[in-house]
Amino acid sequence: MPVRNERLSDKVVSQILSLIHDGELKPGQKLPSEIVFSEQFAVSRGVIREAMIQLQALGYISRKTKQGTYIEKDIIDRLSRPVSDALKEATYQDLLDFRDSLESKMVEIVIERATDEEIQEIAESLHADSTKLSEHFSLDHYFHYKLAQASRNVFYMNFIDTYYDLIDELAQANKRQEGSLQHIAEEHFLIVEAIAKRDKAAAHKAMKRHIMNVRKRRQNVETERSL
Repeated sequence: MPVRNERLSDKVVSQILSLIHDGELKPGQKLPSEIVFSEQFAVSRGVIREAMIQLQALGYISRKTKQGTYIEKDIIDRLSRPVSDALKEATYQDLLDFRDSLESKMVEIVIERATDEEIQEIAESLHADSTKLSEHFSLDHYFHYKLAQASRNVFYMNFIDTYYDLIDELAQANKRQEGSLQHIAEEHFLIVEAIAKRDKAAAHKAMKRHIMNVRKRRQNVETERSL
């Protein structure tokens, strides 16, 4: 059916997964082309492409050069097991790729849905006292969780929690890098500043820059370990 809502790619993903659950799309089956899908869902090819990227990142489909896009043969098993199990099999690069696309979109949704009071709570999280936070949270984790909470999307909140559980060793490494925590705080401030102005483009850009710097800091950690 045609989809008419913001976050169109998420709606497309949901409908494709429903077709798989209902048996209309089979494990191992080749998916229709972007052109066909865009006509069926009444959205642009760009939306279809974004949905395919999400499905591929989740491990539900695979793309074969010059052959097309196929549903993974073990798709039913993948859909029936906890997402956290699948994430544990991901590489750090996989997680960052997914986080890049996820959180860059998430801040736009926060701007659409969050009240002024909720945005103020996000801003206040920048100055949270780490000694008063639950042991479950680092300051970085707490900030990103508050963003996810303001999106009012339980999947975002669960992903952020699972992600930080999996990469706790990075947080510890960051503490050992001189100036790292200060840079993270500055990046968080720029994200909040854009959200407070309800500037989607600036928020998207600030989040992508933050994730890019997370990659760089990770590379620095790996370099230090190899010395």
